[in-house]
Amino acid sequence: MTEQGTLPSRPEADSAALVVHRIAVIAMLAVLLGFTMQGLILGAKLLAGGPFPGTKLFVDLTQGITWSVLICAGVGIGTAIMKVRAALAGLIAALFAPIALAVAKSAQKVVASAIGVVDQPAALSLVTISGLRALEYGILGWALASLVQKEAKGAPAYLGTGSAVGIVFGGAIAALGYHAASLAGQTPAAAQIAASLVNEIVSPIGCALVIYCGQLIGRNVGMLSGRGAA
Repeated sequence: MTEQGTLPSRPEADSAALVVHRIAVIAMLAVLLGFTMQGLILGAKLLAGGPFPGTKLFVDLTQGITWSVLICAGVGIGTAIMKVRAALAGLIAALFAPIALAVAKSAQKVVASAIGVVDQPAALSLVTISGLRALEYGILGWALASLVQKEAKGAPAYLGTGSAVGIVFGGAIAALGYHAASLAGQTPAAAQIAASLVNEIVSPIGCALVIYCGQLIGRNVGMLSGRGAA
């Protein structure tokens, strides 16, 4: 029998702890995703005949990890809070996208300046990319939150969602970037095209996988915690 002024009930406390576990797991996995993405991008560049980036690799790594952590955190917050509607989860992810991009670009410039690397300006403006990414990850966040609320437990559903979003939006962003570079009189090298495709298409897939793993691990941690406290 509970009394007034006591601590919250166990179900509420367990639910809050589970959300924290999931967000923590998502953040850790997002760091790993950042390293993995840069490895894939580097591999695509080298396979397409591009040179080894040298010290610029640290610049790309800083941007990639910062972007992965922030955007996956944004998507993860919406999907981790079970009471949040899927549409609101998508809105949270959409708001995080331009913030994550701006912070990642700032971190990239700081590191580039520190090691004396001149970064090549992007073909598309930051405003254009931010808008496209907001739409892309807003839809991804909504779709993944819908899967979480339906208690979809299979990885294929998450990977399929990430693949669909990556192919449609990532492919469109890569194509627009190529078109903008061509209009500016720049002809992107094969290595640049390969890196852009890998970055734009695989990133949403990786983020979807991170969310799936966060749900899976967070659920198991919650179950173990419940058993241990019983």
